[in-house]
Amino acid sequence: MTDQALTLGWTMAQAARALRSYRLVLGFNIAMHVLIGLACIVCPGWVSQMAGLPEAVPVGWERGWGATLLLVTVLYVPGWFRPLLARTPNLIGIGGRLWMALIWLFCGGGFLWFALFDGFFAVVLALLYRRLLTAQLMTRP
Repeated sequence: MTDQALTLGWTMAQAARALRSYRLVLGFNIAMHVLIGLACIVCPGWVSQMAGLPEAVPVGWERGWGATLLLVTVLYVPGWFRPLLARTPNLIGIGGRLWMALIWLFCGGGFLWFALFDGFFAVVLALLYRRLLTAQLMTRP
């Protein structure tokens, strides 16, 4: 009986650690999306310049993309608060990041930085989410 309690306690600690790790990385990614989206709205020329892209003509395109990025980012928030109960935003978010990484990759040029950003977070979040789901499953003997 004691061995089972220790094992269950250990697996619950693993699940808590996996939850913390996932939420930390997802929270950082959400914060980066908010900063990039706001930068696109407030100073669109700067974002293009930092990515090595020509300035968007008209500027409204970049501002619209920033607003869309903020809108999509808001949809990730329920997955950050309750990743085990709100699985859909997390799974769609991971798939969406992978999809955008491919789109940016095909665009080429300065968009490769966006591809690396989205691709990196898609892979890391997928691995962490899998670890979280597995750890949570292991807490149920």
